[in-house]
Amino acid sequence: MRWYDPLRRQSEIAYVRRRGRQARFATLSAFGSETQGRRSRIGITVSGQVGGAVVRNRVRRRIRGALDAQPPLRPPQRILFVARSPAASEPYARLAADVEAALARLGA
Repeated sequence: MRWYDPLRRQSEIAYVRRRGRQARFATLSAFGSETQGRRSRIGITVSGQVGGAVVRNRVRRRIRGALDAQPPLRPPQRILFVARSPAASEPYARLAADVEAALARLGA
C-alpha cells in the first residue's frame, strides 16, 4: 500500500498547478500545496512531448517507484509532478534524485 493517494480530479490538479509552490529540475517540475486531508495526494503528468505511450508509461512508473522509496510527508501535501522531455532519456538514479529533491523542497 502506498503512503499517498492519487490526485485525480482535474479541478484539484489545476488548483495545485495554479496556486502551489513550484520546484523545477532537469527531468521534472513539481507543484505543491498543503492539504487538510490525513494523507498526501500525489499526481503525475507526462505529456505527449516526452514520447509515445510506452515511454510515457515507463516515466510514470519510474516516478512512482522513486516515490515509493520515500518516507511519508508530514504534514500531508498535494503534489503534482510534471515530467519534462529529458525524463525519458535520463537514468533512473537522476529521476529518483530529482523526485527526492522536489519532495524535500515542497514538503518542508
